[in-house]
Amino acid sequence: MVGLLSCLSAAIGYTLYTWLLQKPQPLEHLGFLCLCASVHWLPFNVIAYIIMFKDIPASPLTFSMTIAIGYLVHGIILTFLTSVLHRILSSSKQENRTLMWFCHRLTTSLHLKFGKFLSGTEAFCMYLHVLGAKIGSHCSIRAINPITDPELVLIGDGVHLGDFSRIVTGFHSSNGYVHGPVKVEANSVIGSQGLVLPGSVVESNVILGALSVAPVNSTLRTGGVFVGSQNPVMVKNITHWLDDRIEEMDNKYKTVLGNLAANFAAATLKVKSRYFHRIGATGKGSLRVYDTVHGLPDHKIFSPGKCYPIIIRHSNCLSSDDDARLDPRGAAIRILSNETSILDLTLKTGNAFHARTIGDFATWLVCGAAAREEHVKHAPHIRDAMWGSLRNTDSYTELHYYSNVCRLFRFENGDEMYVKFKLRPFDEMIGEDSGKVDPTGLLPPETGAIPRDENDKRPLLFLDDDFKRRVSSREQVRYVLQFQFRHVPNDEAECETILDCTKPWDESEYPYVEVGEIIIDQLLSDEESVNLEFNPFLKCREIDVIRATSCTQSASMDHGRSVVYSICQHLRNNRPLPEYWRNFLEHSDVKVDLTGCPMAARIKKPDTQNVTLARPWYKTVWMMSGQPLLQLIIPYFLMGMVIFTPLNMVLHLKPHYVNQFSQLSWLIPGFWVGSGVLAGVVCGLAKWVLVGKKKEGETVMIWSTSVYLDTIWQAVRTVVGEYFMEMVSGSVLFGLWMNLMGSHIAWSHGAYVDSMGAVLNPEMVTVEPYGCVGRDALLFGHVYDGEGGKVKFGKIKVKEAGFVGSRAVAMPGVVVANGGNLGALSLAMKEEIIK
Repeated sequence: MVGLLSCLSAAIGYTLYTWLLQKPQPLEHLGFLCLCASVHWLPFNVIAYIIMFKDIPASPLTFSMTIAIGYLVHGIILTFLTSVLHRILSSSKQENRTLMWFCHRLTTSLHLKFGKFLSGTEAFCMYLHVLGAKIGSHCSIRAINPITDPELVLIGDGVHLGDFSRIVTGFHSSNGYVHGPVKVEANSVIGSQGLVLPGSVVESNVILGALSVAPVNSTLRTGGVFVGSQNPVMVKNITHWLDDRIEEMDNKYKTVLGNLAANFAAATLKVKSRYFHRIGATGKGSLRVYDTVHGLPDHKIFSPGKCYPIIIRHSNCLSSDDDARLDPRGAAIRILSNETSILDLTLKTGNAFHARTIGDFATWLVCGAAAREEHVKHAPHIRDAMWGSLRNTDSYTELHYYSNVCRLFRFENGDEMYVKFKLRPFDEMIGEDSGKVDPTGLLPPETGAIPRDENDKRPLLFLDDDFKRRVSSREQVRYVLQFQFRHVPNDEAECETILDCTKPWDESEYPYVEVGEIIIDQLLSDEESVNLEFNPFLKCREIDVIRATSCTQSASMDHGRSVVYSICQHLRNNRPLPEYWRNFLEHSDVKVDLTGCPMAARIKKPDTQNVTLARPWYKTVWMMSGQPLLQLIIPYFLMGMVIFTPLNMVLHLKPHYVNQFSQLSWLIPGFWVGSGVLAGVVCGLAKWVLVGKKKEGETVMIWSTSVYLDTIWQAVRTVVGEYFMEMVSGSVLFGLWMNLMGSHIAWSHGAYVDSMGAVLNPEMVTVEPYGCVGRDALLFGHVYDGEGGKVKFGKIKVKEAGFVGSRAVAMPGVVVANGGNLGALSLAMKEEIIK
């Protein structure tokens, strides 16, 4: 039936041809056309021509245009017939499996014979729409699979379906035939080789990564970047640049932290200042790491002799108007490199904190005095932490400050350690108990609420005055930075114990190591001090923040407070609050009134959503008309030009071998190889004429002229590949062909490439001696990742003896190192190094 439909379209084309010429044509022409339409393989069509005819048109242009227009007309008629038959049968096929199977064969055949050459054009969207799919505007649908049930597909505006992605509306499984609608909403991206299965919904602004799967009946939530197959994981959320700290939290953690953040945000808006550590004295100077640090492995940042600019801010915890009140004292440290912050540390007096987790901290704030006292009766170390943090002092500079929480250090030798920080006065005679307050009850009164002695006549901000005087003096202010570190255990329970900030580490087992000396020799103005924003989440690979996914984990204390700090600092400094933080606050149980906030107007949601891939009307017209015509006509026109002369030669020799079929059968393969090699050369020349040479790191817009021309060349490459070059993949000839188009294939030194997927961007591919690229592997020298319609280019290198397995996918910038192995069906992400 599929063959019959193809023959019928050829017969209609023959009828139109004779009507236009106004004279009958030999019936053998009809037979030839029906035969070609049924088989639809160019080499077979040429062989049929050799057998059935004695000569060809005298002009190569006429011959080539006849082939090109013939394929175009046949494809259009076949599309019309298929769509009509498909719509007639669609109402009955759900109840009749035979009809369903038959419709699937029709749409698959049409795609392979005609539809795939419309890839990347608006005509392809129209083609799917004619078959019954619902397609939005400004879509970019590339070389996807045949869609067997187009009426079950809904594609929103601005959707990009990447090369070789698959939309599957039904498949057979052990539970029978599984089928259902597929919905891809506006501005979403399905990555290369991505798979969307029946019943799945890909919501707006989603990116489904290369080789990833949207499972059956799944929903990929708005803004997510998903990777994986059985259960795709949201690795981040791109809606309004969402904060990965929030995205990785479980629901309870989000609720607890959201309520905490909302309370502090409301307080910040009310007082228009910091909630904690409101008044401070700030100076700047330098940190010099000692030439020898005993027991500390080589570290990129804290390496011997390095020197960094530094800012330090001292403050009280809650007391904002009287330094004489008993209070924990703080020291916030910022370490800079080339005016860029590389590490922010928030330290305080006392070697322990009173809450192990962010959940404990939130409970402590709201539970009341009676509940707190009952709690510390069963946890006396919490009482010690509370009293141990208070200090009664004459100078910020004569106290010891502790981080309480850990950071994760990564050393040059690959080791990882948990590290705590301490700041001590340079004068070793000042002990850890300096300014310590003796307990007078079960718990101290509310922090910062203990009034000064009535006989105390010191100025209200005497600590601020003392710090400024010391910085301006000849002696300046000097500290010693110390580390306390221990190896990261494999046991999760032991990690929880180590990260518990309510219990200090045993200094006899894990002593503090002196790392460097801090000298503060300049003062910052009060305005500069107020505008400072310390970010506890500031991190780098060498000094990382320990993540938490639950509010019951010890790491949540540091991880969670960094979110609260960020939100409150934005509000305090009148900066626009990002949408994801606004949503975070709005979904909490505490309602924050942002109407009086200076940035309220700037965070209002837009009424309409912009289409990422929007294009001007004239480009849409071009992609509906000129672009698809060129993609269909140019490849077959060039093949006609390639075939013309060799075909003439064969037909000239044919009478001499008409009774010697064995010799004729040798002549035809010779023709095929000769014309195939010539087609490969023409394809290479077309590549340089249409595409030129792309450069690594180059960026072009997806609707640009260069992409249009590249898509035309991809159609030429597809036809040439089907005609001959796919047959020689893995051979020396294939390596030479790739080199002709700009690749660097060491074919003379054992390099092996067995995939047409390596020719997508040939100038971006390098395969060194004995490197191997397996069957159907895809080497993408370009990528579209949803960033404003930009296509980016990057090289892929398979170094000596490197291996890329069958159907593996390598994205731009991938390097398969010497002897490296990228296994079959594996994915190498952008700029990944495979060892």
